[in-house]
Amino acid sequence: MTATTPQRTRTGAATQLNELAAEVARLAAQVADLQQARAERTHGGDRDDQPPLYSTVEQWVNTYLLPTFPRPVGEVGLTRWHWCEQWWRHDEAVTRLTALWYGWEQARLQMAGMLPWLRELDHQLPILHGNDGPFRNCAGSGELGEARHRLSPRVPCQSAPRNWWRWWG
Repeated sequence: MTATTPQRTRTGAATQLNELAAEVARLAAQVADLQQARAERTHGGDRDDQPPLYSTVEQWVNTYLLPTFPRPVGEVGLTRWHWCEQWWRHDEAVTRLTALWYGWEQARLQMAGMLPWLRELDHQLPILHGNDGPFRNCAGSGELGEARHRLSPRVPCQSAPRNWWRWWG
């Protein structure tokens, strides 16, 4: 019985050693994966962590959008483009421009991200600058005269009766 006890102890120790070696190998692989992920993040591999290029929608509109995509304000043939120098006072315009800014910030980080973003811009610009857009009652300064800002009249609405939306949720 004395000969088998040391043999069992050696077998048990070898098993434990193998289990510990396997655990060390697993942890080493996990550390290597985490180090690689961190290196990719710090070298631009993980672009979702990058801060926005422009800190506000106003900075983006004034610095990027208007200089990059100018539109003639006033009469151009049979088309009339509208702009308001106080665009930030028009809730609809702020909402649309903010959505475009957020989309642009994401699109600039992707290899082909600008293609879908440009399609969205092409959809939004005629709405913003068009005859039915948020700037329809405004005029920009320039050759056509002095700048004019007028908010569109509010559309009347009534509140729904109490418990009306209960069926919804």
